[in-house]
Parts: sequence; C-alpha cells; structure tokens
Amino acid sequence: MSAQVEREIGECIATKDWRKVIDIGQSSPIEERVKYLWVWPLQLDLEKIKDCFSRFGIGSVLSIGCGTGLLEWLINNATGIHISGVELDKKWWTSKYASKTYIPLVFAEAQGNVIQGQQRWHAMMFCYFNDGCAFREYVKNFNGCYVIIIGPKEGKGIHTDPLPFRVNFPTGQCWERCCELQIGSEHLNHFVIYRRQ
Repeated sequence: MSAQVEREIGECIATKDWRKVIDIGQSSPIEERVKYLWVWPLQLDLEKIKDCFSRFGIGSVLSIGCGTGLLEWLINNATGIHISGVELDKKWWTSKYASKTYIPLVFAEAQGNVIQGQQRWHAMMFCYFNDGCAFREYVKNFNGCYVIIIGPKEGKGIHTDPLPFRVNFPTGQCWERCCELQIGSEHLNHFVIYRRQ
C-alpha cells in the first residue's frame, strides 16, 4: 500500500478508530490490500467474532505468526478481547526493512516455548499459516480449549496449511468445529473455531 495509506492507518491506530481502518481496507483494490493484510474483515464480521468469543467464553487469544498484527489489533479494538502475537524472526521484525507492527510481539526464539505455562490463553489463532508441522507442534503443547483457523476457501489458488476446513490436528487429540464465519467483502476467507474434545 502507499505511504499515504500506511500513514492514514497509523493515524487511525493512534485514535483507536478501527472502523476507519476497515473502511481504508475496503476502499483499496484487493491486490493492494492483501499486500498489507490477508483478511480485511467488515464491521459485521467483527461483531460476529465478538459474539462467538462471548458464547464460548474466549477472553484471550495467542496469535501465532501474526505478522504486523493489524488483524489482531482490529479484533482487539472491536471486541475488547486481549490478543498477543507471536513471531519467530526477531532480527527481521526489529530491522529497518520490516513492516510496521500494530501490537507488541513475543518472539518464540527469545521466549523458548512461548506457550509454556499459557493457562491464561483461552484460544490459539493461526491466520494464513503455512507450516503444518509447526502448527501441530504448537497445538500439541497448547493447554487451552480453542484453536482458531483463518484462511481461504479451498480451490481459490491460495495455499495455507492448515486450511480452515481441512485441519490435521496432532495425533491423539480430538477437536470439533464449533463456529464458522465467512469474513470479508471478497467472499474468500473463513474464520473457524475448533473446540477440544
């Protein structure tokens, strides 16, 4: 996105105007908005996410591979749910070349097992995640009750691992889909919550 758009988003972040951030994303061409954020939810989507979180008692979320954290910032400001982000490469994310981040990041390489002792995390979230082995390792070590997968519909030419409706959970763990939402104006993305059995 242009420097002007990035500046506008920064101003909205400073004033906590999440609705305006959504408007900026929706007014940008899709090929531009995906450079900045894969999933641009609508206000109605965030209201539905808030309802799902309330229904299942999800009060805190750990987002793995969150990138800039803009989606997490939107969810946090629209719902009041606490979300922390995890990234792997501290050297990259703190370099002058990295994109601006919108939430504080925890770096897995600096924290060891970032989810160790994470009883306070009700859910773990993966948005456009692309490493099935790492996904299974994170979930295997997670004590919480919910896993959230955000990604594209199958057959859209976009690869993620896991896909929202085709999830390979760790051996010996049973999870059931308990909530699914289509999000964004392009009718491409799904927000799916799985509950531990």
